[in-house]
Amino acid sequence: MFDDYLVQEADEKFGRILLVDDEPAVLQALKRLLYRQYQVETASSGHDALAKLSEEPFDLIISDMRMPGMSGADLLAICFERWPDMTRVLITGYSDLESAVKAVNDGNIFRYVNKPWNNEQLRGIVADALQRNLLKDLNEKLQARVIEQNEELARLNRELEKKFLQKSDQAGEAEAKLEGAYRTLVQEFKSMLHMLVSLVERRNGEEPGSSERLARLAKLFGEFAGLVGEQVQDLYYAALLKNIGKITLPDSVLVKSLTVMTPAEKKEYARFTINGQTTLMLLEPLQNAANIIRSHMELYNGKGFPDRLAMDAIPREARLLRIVTDYVDLQREYNFLGERLNEEASKAYLLKMAGQRYDRELVDIFMEVLEDFDEGVVSNMDRIPIAEVRVGMTLATNLISPAGVVLLSEGTQLNDRHVTKLQAMARQFAGHQILLHVRQNRDE
Repeated sequence: MFDDYLVQEADEKFGRILLVDDEPAVLQALKRLLYRQYQVETASSGHDALAKLSEEPFDLIISDMRMPGMSGADLLAICFERWPDMTRVLITGYSDLESAVKAVNDGNIFRYVNKPWNNEQLRGIVADALQRNLLKDLNEKLQARVIEQNEELARLNRELEKKFLQKSDQAGEAEAKLEGAYRTLVQEFKSMLHMLVSLVERRNGEEPGSSERLARLAKLFGEFAGLVGEQVQDLYYAALLKNIGKITLPDSVLVKSLTVMTPAEKKEYARFTINGQTTLMLLEPLQNAANIIRSHMELYNGKGFPDRLAMDAIPREARLLRIVTDYVDLQREYNFLGERLNEEASKAYLLKMAGQRYDRELVDIFMEVLEDFDEGVVSNMDRIPIAEVRVGMTLATNLISPAGVVLLSEGTQLNDRHVTKLQAMARQFAGHQILLHVRQNRDE
């Protein structure tokens, strides 16, 4: 039902692109490169581009840096002010590199491309930009659907209450129908929840089902810690959806640990808990979970984010979720320490930091929980740059080229020939990060 609607939206191939350059030959080259896959329009100057943008919408604008009258950087800055949802890409020569980097930082430009550009690399950048737009559009449609569900649920509840007050012979039949409709809504809520979790796992490169395992661990932890009823359920939902606010983060942030992020990337990353809360507050059954998600990156010593809460000012459920989250993340490659730990080392870190990063009492309880929890909670999948591939690795997902072509299928075990070709591909696309999803070997 709702899942099918989103799948249909995600499968559509679309994208309106505006190309801007004062050289006709360059415009024709770019148009030939992209017109088979996308709807492409051209403009010969910044003023011409602004006129076209005022008449019809575009998903992506690609502009040359040096143009008479208005530079590409100035044009894209204006576009950011007037049409912030449109993705912006700048093409520049090496002599303009410093200006291009400043434009990216100041003007919120998605990417810049050096002249002469590599066709496959540019296709990959366009595909990445439009996929990002699609995810954002899907998220907005999801929020609109959530509002509709809330209104329908409220209407049904009002009718149900009214029917309970009536003493006519038809009250029983009406009540049964309303209860059936209510059960349908509950089922649709569960279906939507499952869809949301799948979307988050795919975007963050996590193994399908890993969120469910972490949520079951959090639920057990909550029960050991004395939570009851809806408190346990809210913690479970929060654990399932704790990373929903990361959907709109760029790949360059998602694959980095905090130790190597730039100040700007850290600032962007630190908003993911607020973004997650904002998204889920629209759905009444998830409002308590949304508040837990906002606070689950706070630290017991007050040095977490986003609100710098400390000790008991942090909701108990959020303190629980932070312990579970860090225990799992410490065993992944891109974590806040910058190095992966095994299970025993992760436990030792939690105990060492009890009373500083974590509530000491809850850490002690968590050690007891781990003795009773016999499921693996760490994803069996890693994302690595293709330059780091080794013979014997097994692909966890299809390998897609920057041009959108499937190069190797899921389940392929890499041999010498694969590794040689992938390393050559890494050199060919130097400067464009291509990640490989591989299954981990826990015996290494």
